[in-house]
Amino acid sequence: MNTMNRQILILLIFVPTMLFAQKTKKVTDELTNEVFYVLKSDKKIRHGEYKMLDFKGKLLVSGYYKYGVKDSIWEYYNGKEQLIAKYDYTKDELIFCKPNLQKDKKYKIIVNENRLDTTLSRPPIFLGGDGLIASKILYPISAMQNGKSGRVVVSFTVDKFGKTSNYHVNTPLGYGLDEEVIRVLKSLSDFWLPGLLDGQPVDVETEYSFNFKFAGVF
Repeated sequence: MNTMNRQILILLIFVPTMLFAQKTKKVTDELTNEVFYVLKSDKKIRHGEYKMLDFKGKLLVSGYYKYGVKDSIWEYYNGKEQLIAKYDYTKDELIFCKPNLQKDKKYKIIVNENRLDTTLSRPPIFLGGDGLIASKILYPISAMQNGKSGRVVVSFTVDKFGKTSNYHVNTPLGYGLDEEVIRVLKSLSDFWLPGLLDGQPVDVETEYSFNFKFAGVF
């Protein structure tokens, strides 16, 4: 390769990199422990690498946005640097999932406002796992002051698009604990995959439980 061709090749590699750097801006959100890029022309649109860390700085989620839409392969970790799920958003394909999916378990699916009990070819999946939810939970002060602990069970709908709604507390504890679980679940609604019946997405009623353990120090 002569000198001119080498210079042209370097320019072809360097110019797109400069253009990408010019049109995006890095954002570090210390409240949510997220690091991502947004378009300079519209800071509401994420574009580029994405990472979410826990409060210890360990990786929970890594992925890529393309003009505000999840793209390419996303990886999800349990806070112990162990991979628990991998999803290809370009191909809309679940590559790997460590949790037990309990395929023989019966779920309530919603069809024309009717609820039917059936097994699913794939139940709704929360890609982030328990570690992601635990990293977002804030123990309410009133619950700590009263030494309140225990398990909160919440039911809700995961629709055919993976969106959540219709939250209901099945096992309440009070002292703000119920509201905190719902707050966190709502904030992570984009991390769900819909349940599948015969390979087709359906609206499914599902449950999530979180166990609050109070250490007794306040």
